[in-house]
Amino acid sequence: MVFKVDYKKEYDSVSWDFLIYMMRRLGFCPKWIQWMVGCLRSASISVLVNGSPSSEFIPQRGLRQGDPLAPLLFNIVAEALNGLMREAVQKNIFRGFLGQREEVLW
Repeated sequence: MVFKVDYKKEYDSVSWDFLIYMMRRLGFCPKWIQWMVGCLRSASISVLVNGSPSSEFIPQRGLRQGDPLAPLLFNIVAEALNGLMREAVQKNIFRGFLGQREEVLW
C-alpha cells in the first residue's frame, strides 16, 4: 500500500488554532508564537464582485500563498501527520516496507 497526501489546496484550510497548538507542542518560544499570530491576523481580504471590490474582512484560517513564512508554518502543521504516522507504526497499525537493501523505509 502506498500512502500519498495531496496538499494542493491545504494552505487555504490550515486552522490557526491548530497551528498555534503545534507550535506550543513543538517547543517554540511564546514570543515567536506571538509574532506568527501577529503575521496571520494582520491580513485582510476583499473580493471582486462584478469587478468591484467588497469591503475588507479578516480571514479566520489559511496561510497566504506567496508569503515567505507560509511553507514553514505549513510544515509545522504537517508535522502532526508525521506524528500520527509514527504512533500508528508504534502500535502496529501501519508498517513500513522493505527496500532493495532490506532497510525498512519509514
